[in-house]
Parts: sequence; C-alpha cells; structure tokens
Amino acid sequence: MAVTSIWSIKGRVNEVIRYARNPEKTVEKNRDQLAELHAIGDVIEYAADDIKTEQRAFVTGINCTEQTAVKKFNRTLNMYGNKGTRVCYHGYQSFAENEVDAATAHEIGVKLAENLWGSRFQVLVATHCNTGHYHNHFVLCATSFVDGKKFDNNHEDYRLMREESDRLCKEYGLSVIKNPKEGSKNYAEWKAEQNGEPTLRGA
Repeated sequence: MAVTSIWSIKGRVNEVIRYARNPEKTVEKNRDQLAELHAIGDVIEYAADDIKTEQRAFVTGINCTEQTAVKKFNRTLNMYGNKGTRVCYHGYQSFAENEVDAATAHEIGVKLAENLWGSRFQVLVATHCNTGHYHNHFVLCATSFVDGKKFDNNHEDYRLMREESDRLCKEYGLSVIKNPKEGSKNYAEWKAEQNGEPTLRGA
C-alpha cells in the first residue's frame, strides 16, 4: 500500500532537489548505522558524496541525471519564460512499513514517474531509507521540456497519480487502500486512523 501527494514549489529548484537526493536519506542503512549518523549530527551531514560512493544510493533522473537536474530544470524554465512562478512540484509515495525493500520501492517510484511524466517532464526520483518505512520523493519540473506547457496538478492529475500508484502496487503484490478519501495524508496519519489513534487533522 502506498499513499501519495504532490504540491507546487515556488522559488528555487536546487533546494528541493538537494532535499530529495540527500545521501543521508537515500542510502540503505541498518538502524544502528542511522542512530550513529544522527548522533554525530550536522558535522558530517553532507559528507554526502563520500557516503554515497561507498553505499547504494536510490536516486534516478528521468530526462535528466542527478547531477544535471537543477541545470536542466532551470534551462527548461528559462527557455519557456516560466522562471519565477511555480518552478517545480514535490511529491511523495509512501509505502507501508515492512511491505517493500528500498530497491523495490525505488523501482516502483521510477516506473510511476516514467508512466505519469516521463514523456514530457524532467523528474528526479529519490527513495528515502531513513525512516521506518520507505518512501519516494518526486521532484518534477513545472514546465514541459517538450512544449513549454505547465504541469497543472489539478484533481485529475492527482487522481491519475493515485490510480497509477495503486496499479503498480497491485502489480508488485502490495496492498492498496480500499476506499481512498479525497485529499492526501501520509502513511503515519493513515495508520493512526486505522488504529483509532488521534491525528493532527482529526484532533
């Protein structure tokens, strides 16, 4: 089962991409390694390149690479005169705890991004491994490199995202939410509701 959401970002592309591809979050570590890394804190936070080259990273670019994403997003925005408004979208796909491993979560996320946006947009897909459940982050350029049209992110776009995510989950033998409600919520909120626990929205 995966829950999804996507929202617009105004301002600068590089901050969102830096967050999504953060090597501390996109390499698979066991809980002891994570605790040790967090205990050291910000001092080695972005010894990221060293960490990334020593361990598996789950970051994939579609119509760009991890290294060229910021440059390509900005080039597309500038080419079509769309700089300064919505520059990109940030979305996620969050899986139930213990239902997938990092490689499978990433594979599903890449397929989702390719199927939804790959023919027209530049997208960075990053799978975060630093929490109790794997989740994909999507950074989608707000403007198509093919025709300069903006991504709308209307109700239909979100419905397609949710349906394609559910289809892929079924294809991989994962559970899906039976009766999804309109709007989006993260996995922790959904799980709390299922267990009858209070949530921020429900309080």
